[in-house]
Amino acid sequence: MTKKLSFEAKEKMVQLAAACFWYWDGLHNFLKSCGIPETLYMKYPRDAYNKYTFMRAVLDELDRDGREEQINEIVSGFYRLSGARDTEQLDAKKAKRLLTEFRGIVGNDPIESEIKKREQKQVRASYEQHIGAIQTRNLRIEKINGAFQDLTNATNVTPQQRGFKLERLFFDLVDVSELQHTLPFRNPGNEQIDGHFIYEKFHYLVETKWEQASTKQPDLSIFDGKIRGKAQSTRGFFLSASGFDEFAVQKYQGDSPRIILMTGEDLALILGGRMSFTDALQAKVDAIVRLGKILLPVREIIV
Repeated sequence: MTKKLSFEAKEKMVQLAAACFWYWDGLHNFLKSCGIPETLYMKYPRDAYNKYTFMRAVLDELDRDGREEQINEIVSGFYRLSGARDTEQLDAKKAKRLLTEFRGIVGNDPIESEIKKREQKQVRASYEQHIGAIQTRNLRIEKINGAFQDLTNATNVTPQQRGFKLERLFFDLVDVSELQHTLPFRNPGNEQIDGHFIYEKFHYLVETKWEQASTKQPDLSIFDGKIRGKAQSTRGFFLSASGFDEFAVQKYQGDSPRIILMTGEDLALILGGRMSFTDALQAKVDAIVRLGKILLPVREIIV
């Protein structure tokens, strides 16, 4: 809080000290509740000061020391005061009139105003952080998309190399999507797994392929065998850049399917910003759970 107390407001507080408090203990307790240390206000004893000169001396000292936050605490205390504390000895109407005039001079409770200002700053900072995170995420996806396009157009890589690079690109996307995951590994039985991620409490083992021909039934059969040997909470996620043979898809559809399929076209639409990976994944999960459909093209979702 950096706003200086005006002379008019200061003088009104001097008047309020006498108009609202008859007993010194009440005035001392009021200052104490405002966070003013006893060592400060006890410098001005009641036998040497009246309430007017006492309050002026306290405010002058706080002002000299640049303790504007403590001054504003007193301002806030008077602002929230409903009337005279000792009504039997004091003029209650005068106290209310002075408090109303004081509120008119001050405008708003400085403490409440500061709280609102800080809350607004926090909201703004949170929003800016959120926007920054989105921008960073979008830049990362653009970078992944660029690498995917380069890989699509590359002519000097083998199918194995292309598949390996696709695997890395996919897990970069999973990471951007903030899904818990592990990179390719071999299990204790020396079985190769192209990585795994967790989505809505289900574990998805991943298989990636990028060959000239579409993925056929034997590939799905081998992968399905890996899934069937795991816990019921395990599903499969098969990414084939060249798509899937229609017969193979029909073979594994409807018979308690546990494999979700994604094509290169799906991936291109996601990386191109048409749909987020998690939204596409959710749609594909809904399709397999409700319809037993293991291949739901992203183009059908975004239409």
